Amino acid sequence: MMPHILLVEDESHLAIGIRYNLTSEGFAVTVVGDGPRAIATITEADPPIDLVVLDLMLPGMSGYAVCEALRAAGNLIPVVMLTARTLVEDRIRGFDAGADVYLQKPFDLDELLSVIRSLLSRRGNDTAAPRPDNSFSFGRSQVNFDTYEARCDNQPVRLTALEMKLLRYLIEHEGLVVSRAELLKNVWGMDRAPATRTVDTFMLNLRKTFEADPSKPKHFLSVRGAGYRFISDPNPQDGHSE
Repeated sequence: MMPHILLVEDESHLAIGIRYNLTSEGFAVTVVGDGPRAIATITEADPPIDLVVLDLMLPGMSGYAVCEALRAAGNLIPVVMLTARTLVEDRIRGFDAGADVYLQKPFDLDELLSVIRSLLSRRGNDTAAPRPDNSFSFGRSQVNFDTYEARCDNQPVRLTALEMKLLRYLIEHEGLVVSRAELLKNVWGMDRAPATRTVDTFMLNLRKTFEADPSKPKHFLSVRGAGYRFISDPNPQDGHSE
């Protein structure tokens, strides 16, 4: 059965163009123009929705609110958020809401198609991915990969499914420098790494969540020109590499 994509876009000319290209690539596409209908469609669609392409500025309910409602209900369906907003704060808010990928308008159609294929492939393979121990502690924090629960300073913190997957990958490769391209391939499932700051935004979120001082991280380190490195128990020579 062909993958079923929900396109949530209130600009009809843009929706028509995206739908045409997605159907040309073999996807079944349902189009709605507002947030409440998006929620209803995801809940009621038969065959079920496999992925959502979600505009940010929508009547009735913003893309942020749609994504937050899905995640609050425990729905981990992949979400590609489309928006003309370009500020880092907007991207962070999108990822905090639970978006898997954040693409800025105008976007490259080939990049959108690549992202969709990668997310659908990743969704199918997630259950086969190796796991570290069910729970892991570092610094002031604890995380359980079975229950998707995390705590810092003994207070619960909220992580999206993709943030959990990134954290798990970093823990599995503790002490090693992992490049942005490697993370995009193994966490996001993107074989062709687009020009994006997605990884940097996610790492910033992890620092804000788990570091005592995000500007001077002890666990989520940058290695200039190479990528990132995770250290669970930093010693004096492990510092901020930026």
